[in-house]
Amino acid sequence: MSDLISSDLDADLKNSWGTDPVIFNALNKEFNFELDAAASALNNLVTPFITKEMDALALDWKQQIDDFYGPLLRKNYTVWVNPPYGNGFIKQFMQKAIEEKAKGVTTVLLVPATLDAQWLPIQDISEIRIVTGGRLSFYHPITNKKINGNTKGSMFVVFRPTSMPCCIRLVDRNELLVQGEE
Repeated sequence: MSDLISSDLDADLKNSWGTDPVIFNALNKEFNFELDAAASALNNLVTPFITKEMDALALDWKQQIDDFYGPLLRKNYTVWVNPPYGNGFIKQFMQKAIEEKAKGVTTVLLVPATLDAQWLPIQDISEIRIVTGGRLSFYHPITNKKINGNTKGSMFVVFRPTSMPCCIRLVDRNELLVQGEE
């Protein structure tokens, strides 16, 4: 999360906020994620997952999925990413999603709702889902407790291995919460 969320955390921990599992579950019902590419042992939502120490930007995500599930199992090649929000990491993870898209991987990133950001490569994105009806909560990087009061709206950016033009739609936070609880 950004510095505005909690100034009492060091820079590394400010980049380690976890996704609300209920919100994740709503999306997972649609995408059936096979890899969490920006996680920790405390906040991972998919097994396998990639930690900061493993360096998700240097790894081949498709290969990570193949290595974990084996060659005989049919795979969707879908990756979940709640990237670190500081130090240019969002842009780096967007670029990585573009690289993986070329290999047949679908990636969904949870990022701040900033459509005019320089890190947002509209020409390569398949879909943007802007969360309406309230802000998403995140999980504290130390206590793993749900913290309300996110200072910015959120959106999901979807990269699919197709050449379809970008579609922008609105998704209601409360509907995501209902779907994620089912």
